[in-house]
Amino acid sequence: MSYLNAFNTKLIEFFQDLSDTYPEEKEIRQALEAITGLKKINPKMIIDLFHEYVYVPLADPIKREDEDFIIPYANKMIAQQFNEMSIALMIFHKYWPEMSTANRKAIWMYLKVLVVFCEKAKNL
Repeated sequence: MSYLNAFNTKLIEFFQDLSDTYPEEKEIRQALEAITGLKKINPKMIIDLFHEYVYVPLADPIKREDEDFIIPYANKMIAQQFNEMSIALMIFHKYWPEMSTANRKAIWMYLKVLVVFCEKAKNL
């Protein structure tokens, strides 16, 4: 399995878990559908979006699990710009304060794996 395919599979799994955990958030379900469709049409575009909107500004804070950096950044980005990757940031904005420790650990794990796959797929 290529790193690009592994990245896309893991991102879809992440959004599926978010959708299952927060079924009331229709934006998560819509983002999942968009990403799943995009994987069939242009799988490279997904990682390019992640790289631009998540990896470049947040790779180091994700690796450090730095919620004090990510939460204000998420709030700013959600207010300024929307795309499929913004949905993942919405979790920090809306649910992080009352989220269980287990769910927080799962989010960090997904994000760290996605960062590593992004680095490998893009030879960073």
